[in-house]
Amino acid sequence: MANDYYGVRIYKVDEDVILVKQTIKKPTHDTKSARYVVDMTSDGTHKEKHVNINDDRSIADAVRQALNGRL
Repeated sequence: MANDYYGVRIYKVDEDVILVKQTIKKPTHDTKSARYVVDMTSDGTHKEKHVNINDDRSIADAVRQALNGRL
C-alpha cells in the first residue's frame, strides 16, 4: 500500500542531541480512521536522525526530510 502522508516526532535525547523520527499515516484495523506510526526501513529499523540541538539548519532539514518521506 502506497502512502504519502508523513509526519515527524522529535525527542530530546540529552542536552546536546535531539532525535527526529519520520512517521507515516496508516489506517487502523478496527475503524475507518488512521493514525501516525513511526516509519521503518525494510530491515525494521526506524527512519530517524540524530541532530545537534544547537544546529537550527540541521534540525529544519531533518524535519523537512521526514515530512517529505525522505529521512
